[in-house]
Amino acid sequence: MQDLTPKNVSHKIRHVFVTLCLLSNFPVFSENTETSVLVNTPSGRVVGYRETHNHAHEIIRFIGVPYAKAPVNDLRFEKPKPIGKWNNIQGIPQDHGPGCPQVDRGYIGMYVTEYSEDCLHLNLYVPGREIRPEGSLSVMVWIHGVDFSMGSSSEYFPHAIVAHGDVIVITFNYRLALFGFLNLNDPEVNQNVGLWDQLMALQWIHDNIAAFGGNPESVTIFGHSSGAVCAHLLSLMPRNKGLFHKVIAMSGVVSRNSLVKSENARLVRLLLSEKTNCSQLSPASEFVNCLKSVPARDLLEAVSEHVYPLKDNITTDLFFGPSIDNELIKKDPYHYLYDFDCRESQFFRSLDFVAGTTDVEGSLLYRKIMDSRKMELFSDYESKFNFSVDSELPYRVLKESVVPGVIESLYENRPILSHRVAGFYHTHRGGLDQSNKAVKMYGDATIVTPTISALVAHSRNNSRAKTYQYLVTLVSPLPAGPPPPPWFGGCGHEDELYLLFRLMATPINLQMQDFHLDLSMKIVRYWTNFAKTSDPSDEKTEITWPVYDEGKRRYIILDYPIIVHSDLSPEEVAIFQPELSNFVRNGTLDVHDEL
Repeated sequence: MQDLTPKNVSHKIRHVFVTLCLLSNFPVFSENTETSVLVNTPSGRVVGYRETHNHAHEIIRFIGVPYAKAPVNDLRFEKPKPIGKWNNIQGIPQDHGPGCPQVDRGYIGMYVTEYSEDCLHLNLYVPGREIRPEGSLSVMVWIHGVDFSMGSSSEYFPHAIVAHGDVIVITFNYRLALFGFLNLNDPEVNQNVGLWDQLMALQWIHDNIAAFGGNPESVTIFGHSSGAVCAHLLSLMPRNKGLFHKVIAMSGVVSRNSLVKSENARLVRLLLSEKTNCSQLSPASEFVNCLKSVPARDLLEAVSEHVYPLKDNITTDLFFGPSIDNELIKKDPYHYLYDFDCRESQFFRSLDFVAGTTDVEGSLLYRKIMDSRKMELFSDYESKFNFSVDSELPYRVLKESVVPGVIESLYENRPILSHRVAGFYHTHRGGLDQSNKAVKMYGDATIVTPTISALVAHSRNNSRAKTYQYLVTLVSPLPAGPPPPPWFGGCGHEDELYLLFRLMATPINLQMQDFHLDLSMKIVRYWTNFAKTSDPSDEKTEITWPVYDEGKRRYIILDYPIIVHSDLSPEEVAIFQPELSNFVRNGTLDVHDEL
């Protein structure tokens, strides 16, 4: 298979997580070579392979099943084409397939995987030794992150969810970075083909899942980070009615920084023009046709060092991601949240919805600085402010760089609001406390507060569907990304994923505490109960997870032990997420400096 990865495009999986392979709810792989399983689907025959989960539960895996035609040559940058009916048997014996081409964000990994433009495949994991009667099993469809530019379906092994939750889990690839989200500010160019890939995958699942024993009328989409943003976006598209029925958004929802800004799209076109033989002066359609002939390696190299739109301040802007295309996304999706009369909001509010976060989502801040050192993007950032993030994240960096950059990204230039935010997250204790205040600010602004806004919008006067909120606070034994600085404390962004999945890069030489295992089993039960019944709790769950409502705002804290609390971060919400009525009414978010 052709290697599409340039020197600055990572072969490596970004996660370094502790393995739970040795524990009873995480997979010890043992393929059963006695027989394979052949399934006849409306699309054609698919072969799967039995394996034993922890010497007890059998699972059938179907890996590398195509859901669309390969987006290569003339189909590069185009909407996905239906796969139709195939003649050959599909499915591979390996436990993973190639990912889509992607850029390097500086994340450190231990596993080398392959990338290919022929990547529009999905993986199905079915509980049991035999395929059950049609419509027997609820289905959970996982949408991976990160930042619309990295990740693959094969990073996540959902065996614990499948075996203990008795559900089908499906993971799939979708096109990333410029291959999935090329925005040239021109209506002639498809801008959101990565989202169209997701729609195509969901349609294929709807049409074929019964052949695997799945119920097409009981489908839950769930995702993390940008994958959760995608899940939320899909839930705001009425065209998807019937393709899924429940949503779990983990550490990500539609927010003020979910869309690519026009100025960043212009810079992408400029970079591609400068580093390829395609003229910037050509009409957009001709420019794209020219890019179709450029090797994928060269395209990725052209943009890989400019993934972050860096200025003097740290921003939350995206280079690649969803954008308004007047088809899938007709205006900023934030408009829809509180416009309860629009079809988009009505569809979202008809779906049962779980959303939650970790307690320190802002770990992304120190990771951004650490990882970017290797890419020479922040080569002088720490020296400019005379600090090392390994030692501290001082208040002057928060006040002069982080807060102004984040506020400008989310609310445009509002110096008085920036001043208030910087003051709110200031502590005279300095050192460790101030550093953790800085990362908390980043997470509160970018993930936590938008999540609460989505929960309020979904639950307000809503008798059609249920709403649930969670918060994960259990510290991971081996956090995601680069090793955290000594001052960092809490559960960071992505740190909870090991509780649901075994990830491809997990080392095998670390033991876990019993309380990690116990919480993992409880989370699996909550998630799969919700997928099956719309209620995370049942008679076997020790703590009943209360429904979220705008008044009490009750949520569950996933730690050891699990507890129920109410009204997460009210003061932070008051700063970052004022009432959206003016935004909906005027078409712009009216965040007054005096708030």
